[in-house]
Amino acid sequence: MSTKRIADMNKEANDIFSRRLRQARLMNGFSLEKLSQSVNPSITRQAINKYEKGLMMPDSRVLISLAAALGVKIDYFFRPFTVEVNHVEFRKKPRFPERMASAVRERVREELERYLEVEQLCGCSTVFSIPRRSVRTPEEAAAHANEVRKYLGLGNDGVSNVIEVLEENGVKVIEIAEDKDFDGLSGYANGSIPLIVINGGFVTERKRFTALHELGHLLLDIPGDVSSKEVETICNAFASEFLLPERVLKAKVGDTRHDISLSELTDIQSQFGISVDDIMASLHTNGVITANRYSGYQNKKNKLPDFKALAEKSSAVAERSGRFARMVYRALADEAITFSKAAVLLNTSVESVKSHLQLV
Repeated sequence: MSTKRIADMNKEANDIFSRRLRQARLMNGFSLEKLSQSVNPSITRQAINKYEKGLMMPDSRVLISLAAALGVKIDYFFRPFTVEVNHVEFRKKPRFPERMASAVRERVREELERYLEVEQLCGCSTVFSIPRRSVRTPEEAAAHANEVRKYLGLGNDGVSNVIEVLEENGVKVIEIAEDKDFDGLSGYANGSIPLIVINGGFVTERKRFTALHELGHLLLDIPGDVSSKEVETICNAFASEFLLPERVLKAKVGDTRHDISLSELTDIQSQFGISVDDIMASLHTNGVITANRYSGYQNKKNKLPDFKALAEKSSAVAERSGRFARMVYRALADEAITFSKAAVLLNTSVESVKSHLQLV
């Protein structure tokens, strides 16, 4: 091997290490100063900065200390990057700091890299072919939600598992337990892989709605002159109609109502996995109840804490996709990966993997 080739390989390893170190630091929410204080024995902030800029490499002792402080294995630092998630849009409160947004972005990159690696190992790649549509109004978005339901063969029933439906149709869905000021994000990783991230800390109804709201951002081509606030309203209309179509809602409660009971609403909530708040909003939007009745519901929630607790109580079963774990165990059963590799992918112990693998 030529001297130039060796130098190129060393530079590539150095570049990967510098990016991975920064990624791990951001995922942990560490500043340079905090990481320098977390490493034992300690190293200077300036040294870590030079590592991240690729100006120097740590020795083995420091490398082990960095891995321990950041909660990663040493080989993580030298794993090539396969995913870029720079072009994603966050749904978050203004007070959600950029430091935390960077941490989310890097955690998403890490999760998606593992996901795509397993898909490749077991030959389980999916194709994203859900139709897009140009829309300008909430009504047009709702119409497209029904078109998508028809395309997916969902009929008039509630969607039992939103995340599974999305993943089976080519959308990569990642859950991250995060601060309540973070709702979700969507975009295209590597320029073409549809990606949705939701806050795993939310109740099931909110996670389902958020996932479909983000799907709206992926599928709806909205003109640039539409305000950002109206864009969110349009995507909310898509999510609401997808979960509970207008025709189904009116079949349940009638075309117009003056009063409606909480028992009726919670029954619909249980069937369709949509919150009482979102059902009431849909009743108002679709003309079943008046604006006064809708504002009266909001006022009652604000004045009566017990009623608010009942109205906002989750009744949906915890919902998540098992696709990633299924793919890992499939690759393991096919001997495409080792127990150690499966444990790394599932972020668990080898013993746990062995106990769950029951070949028949």
